[in-house]
Amino acid sequence: MTFRKNLISFLIMVFLVSAIFAGGGQDTASEKHKLATVGVKHPYFSPMETATIDYAKDTGIETQYRATEHFDMEEENVVIEGMLALGYNGFALWPGHPNSVNATISELKMDGIPVILVGGQANLPTDAAMCIATDVAASAAQATENLIKAMGGKGKIVNLLGELSDPNTLLRKAAIEKVIAKYPDVSLLQEIAAVDSFEAATDKIGTFLATRGAEVDGMVSTAYVASVVASELLSEIGDKRIKAVLIDDDPVVLKAIKEGYVTGTMSQAPYAQAYLGLEGVRLLREGYEVKDGVYFIDSGSFMIDASNADTYAKKIKSDAQKALETFKTDYFIAP
Repeated sequence: MTFRKNLISFLIMVFLVSAIFAGGGQDTASEKHKLATVGVKHPYFSPMETATIDYAKDTGIETQYRATEHFDMEEENVVIEGMLALGYNGFALWPGHPNSVNATISELKMDGIPVILVGGQANLPTDAAMCIATDVAASAAQATENLIKAMGGKGKIVNLLGELSDPNTLLRKAAIEKVIAKYPDVSLLQEIAAVDSFEAATDKIGTFLATRGAEVDGMVSTAYVASVVASELLSEIGDKRIKAVLIDDDPVVLKAIKEGYVTGTMSQAPYAQAYLGLEGVRLLREGYEVKDGVYFIDSGSFMIDASNADTYAKKIKSDAQKALETFKTDYFIAP
């Protein structure tokens, strides 16, 4: 039995070594780097998978995308351990938990494996080299300001939040409440959280609108799925009295904007976050160092409304390309 276990272990080792060193005819960069993006099986992260595929094509570096089922650090650790076993040596990483992710990052750093956080922040201090993400507090605050303006500076707001385990959710919640507090004629009518699955969002938001919709003057959403569901429900109601400023650019949301049922939605840049994150990991592996004082890089956010719903995608792509052109010189010191 022991021999059989040893044989199996040996065969696995041979397989892994073969996988790592396969393609001897490839260029040096392909052999030296084996990079990974780790996200979540959630619509927001789909552009990260596309960015990872594009990065591999553009650079010739072996690069893979993997995702957890839930916003969960234990699940993420399992994914990371599996990729380490396959020889991956640099990570563009979504933080599964703002605190416990730091233990994982520190272990990777001790093994000489660089990590750049993408799409969300860890609590400081952290051994992550940098974080590339939306400034979620600023974006949520701007969304709320835009909503209150559309409401005429008065009325009652419903706040649609994502999973409370998401490190970005509490930042968004605090920013929204801070803006509302500035306006004496505006109040928070209801907070509906954990609406980051279609079943939960449809049930919670639909029930609330059915029972208390007449009390609602505005809705702000900082969760992708909640934005899609809110757009569908407001369109079904057919009453444009309720103003809504949401987040992300799902086709359902864009359609509701064009038809006048949604005021606008705040853009994000998951594609750029992952692409730049992988490029940063490559630079770190080649001996570059992050400049002093650099940690958080805002990937940008602006409101998409009826005036730019047909052209905003060009701006997002242009902004990503512009950031890539100066990314190395802006944030890194050459070895």
